[in-house]
Amino acid sequence: MTELTVSVRELALFCFRRGDIDHRFRPSATALEGIEGHQRTYRRRPDSYRPEYPVSYSHQSDHVSLLLRGRADGYDASRGIVEEIKTCRVAPASIPEALTRLHLAQGQLYAAMIAAAEGCTELEVQLTWLHLDEDREYSLSQRYSRDELDAFLQQALQQFSGWIEQVAGQLHARDASLENLAFPHPEFRQGQRDIAERVYKCIDQGGQLLLEAPTGIGKTAAVLFPALKALGTGKHDRLVFCTAKTSGRRAAESAMLQLVDAGYRGRALSLSAKERVCLSPGKACHGDDCSFARGYYDRLPAAMTAAMEQPALRREDLQALAEQFSVCPYELAWDLLPWMDTVIADVHFVYSLSSTLAERQRESGQRLTVVLDEAHNLPGRARDMYSATLSKALVMGARTAVGKDKGPLRKALDRINRVLLTLQKQAWQQPDWHSLEQVPEELLQALQLFATETGQQMAERPLAMVRMSAVLELYFDVLQLMRCAGHWGPEYRCEFVRSATPQSLQVRFNCLDAARLLQLRQSSLHSSVAFSATLSPPHWVRESLGLSDSAVCFQARSPFLARQLRVSVATHIDTRYQQRQGSLPALAKLLQEWLRDVPGNCLLYFPSYRYMQDCMASMGALPQRSVQVQAAGAPDMQRDELLSLLSQRRDVAAFCILGGVFGEGIDLPGDELSSVVVVGVGLPQVNRDTTTQQAFYQNKYGEGFACAYQYPGMQKVSQALGRVIRGTQDQGQALLVDSRYRQASYRRLLPPWWDYRDYR
Repeated sequence: MTELTVSVRELALFCFRRGDIDHRFRPSATALEGIEGHQRTYRRRPDSYRPEYPVSYSHQSDHVSLLLRGRADGYDASRGIVEEIKTCRVAPASIPEALTRLHLAQGQLYAAMIAAAEGCTELEVQLTWLHLDEDREYSLSQRYSRDELDAFLQQALQQFSGWIEQVAGQLHARDASLENLAFPHPEFRQGQRDIAERVYKCIDQGGQLLLEAPTGIGKTAAVLFPALKALGTGKHDRLVFCTAKTSGRRAAESAMLQLVDAGYRGRALSLSAKERVCLSPGKACHGDDCSFARGYYDRLPAAMTAAMEQPALRREDLQALAEQFSVCPYELAWDLLPWMDTVIADVHFVYSLSSTLAERQRESGQRLTVVLDEAHNLPGRARDMYSATLSKALVMGARTAVGKDKGPLRKALDRINRVLLTLQKQAWQQPDWHSLEQVPEELLQALQLFATETGQQMAERPLAMVRMSAVLELYFDVLQLMRCAGHWGPEYRCEFVRSATPQSLQVRFNCLDAARLLQLRQSSLHSSVAFSATLSPPHWVRESLGLSDSAVCFQARSPFLARQLRVSVATHIDTRYQQRQGSLPALAKLLQEWLRDVPGNCLLYFPSYRYMQDCMASMGALPQRSVQVQAAGAPDMQRDELLSLLSQRRDVAAFCILGGVFGEGIDLPGDELSSVVVVGVGLPQVNRDTTTQQAFYQNKYGEGFACAYQYPGMQKVSQALGRVIRGTQDQGQALLVDSRYRQASYRRLLPPWWDYRDYR
């Protein structure tokens, strides 16, 4: 018999949703607002009231032992009331009846479980809408006998039984396949078995693992294989393979398909951003505007049943299903999520302030393991996810879109504008820049008012609002600003920037260090495995990823011989910004010699476009080479074109930007790449942001320059070196050019797998 645990919310959503998708009535702008609204409601209740009351109910059928559990928002035994609380920003009378019925049904399920557990003869189910801006409650209640509640619960379970039998059958098949599943390659490479064993142990113990291993060792397969095995032995409930770049998602999907070919019978799902998977771009997520939203919940059961027959659902698979059943592919992915074993997702879905995946995982109570690919990318991405910007030009554009109507939305925009004008007139620390440790209260109030009025307008006239692109763009920017304000801490700065151009003012809520907020996410996981080829020094990486002091740091053995990659270090050329023009002739000569003497395809990495262009101009023509140059903001198409060219030719010299799309996440085995050249040590540009970050790290760790510049820069160098050797038979060369490679503080950050010798 298969044992399954399902949340009350999942049961309610499966059984009682009907009609169209309609995002106008999502409860609140941010999760924090919803939590705070619940807390306000709880404070108004009598002492006999018990908030977040835990409930559970066991149900058995022929093949499934089902544990239904959850937390009722509130239960008052003395008054016989079970309460379901929802927050809103619109008049409750305008909320669709279908949504009200869904929330009432969830309350009835909680009441039925409480009545069964405590022998209540009857209970009152109360649905309470808390209007966040009015701070006013609107209630709807109905009293039910125990028999009525039990009949309601049994009817829901009966409706659920066909689906849950299908899920149970697939779980049984999954576990059976995992018992005999072999590693998807003929044998483990040296170091891979150690990785697999430590990953399994980490999941078994509910720990945290920081894993450094050389590029090309096969980290994806070595991590994914034991994590899936742990599903079959009940060590955790769900696995999220978390990536920071498209290349990582592709690698994970490829590895998953290899495991499917090897006999794995689980279910995997790739999550995509809405704009990437949407089949009706520019349409409102509303039944009146989008055919895929119209009647979505009526067609959803058939689409989900068909989806569960596919072992690995990538973006294109979801889109094909969506077209077949006329459903929204983005919403379909989220409705399938509770029934997936493995999820492949961008870091945004796990670590951002609006992370739906993290919120849903907490609701279900399941044990979630995250394996984080190319973990060195997360701190930088997280800083962006935890920061936000307000543009005065966009505020003015939104005012233009609204027009001369003097309604509440125009008044809210006018208020933001007045606050920004006042802030501009105050004394600034520099003519073009000003920084505060706290957000001015008047700015927060103006942003809150705009969010409230826009939410109201979106509920009342969604089709008109979706045409006001400037208003919606500002609205989403403001929501992110409010999320940042709700998580404010010592690493935040409220910064103001302007130029001589009219309407140039920008307000930025700048997160200088993501460690504290990442730690909040990491601590909610059952276990986490962060892996990369560049996790040095481990103490700084562990801290910057938000991992605990007890996290295990492990460096895998390399399967490669040091002589497979001959690394030469040219320290006679100074590439620091102030010295570049003077050393440019020597650099150009050195690179000409390298491309003449070292045959095969070569990637040459530079710290900036300008430096790369100046060097190419000094080098002149390279008749013996097919020269390729990375364009600014190179799209995936250019990336794929270069990879295709490298696979076909053996005379390519590709000039690229260090840390860009060609700096990591590309696989060029065999003789597709013979050498790399890295010019410089990869330090971030010296600007106001990195200078501020350096000061923050100096105060926090006592090593500001290393944390803000040196460590991130050398991670880029290490990634570039990792492009050459991808297999046990590969041979290649590398050239590092910079006088700073003489210094021990830089040399100790280079990958330990290779020998480093002076050039010539």
